[in-house]
Amino acid sequence: MRTTISIALLSMALAATSCKKKQDDTGAAGNAVQKTAENVNDQAKDYNKTVEDKDSKPSDLNKAQGDLAAAKDDFVAAKQKFNVTVNDRLAKLDIKIKELAAKTDAKSQQEAADLKTRRDELATKLDTSKDRAQTDWDAFTKDVNDSFDKIEHDVNDDLK
Repeated sequence: MRTTISIALLSMALAATSCKKKQDDTGAAGNAVQKTAENVNDQAKDYNKTVEDKDSKPSDLNKAQGDLAAAKDDFVAAKQKFNVTVNDRLAKLDIKIKELAAKTDAKSQQEAADLKTRRDELATKLDTSKDRAQTDWDAFTKDVNDSFDKIEHDVNDDLK
């Protein structure tokens, strides 16, 4: 009996502390993509200057090429991390929507269907992240985070 109560209290404590933390930080992953994209642009400018410089040596050109390649690799990795973070957040949202859909009342069923539609629209928007240009990346990630926050808020309210 004591063990059961202890486990229940520990579970509630863990749940309470996890609620204080932001669900998933897609904003941080989006910012990382933005920063690496800026780094790619800076390295491309440096590379172009090195190519145009008549006094540059082959070793300078090789170094500039290597720096640009490394920046591009970092950019690809940051985008992949963003996609993993977003997909994880979508999976957690799916779990909550399924939990809401498991309720038997008609209102919960309708809310779950509406939330599923909004989630699918968000997923469609996220599919375009691979094609996003750096210029509108900030607006894109802000819109994605706002959409996630609204859907998560609504599903949490409906689960109460």
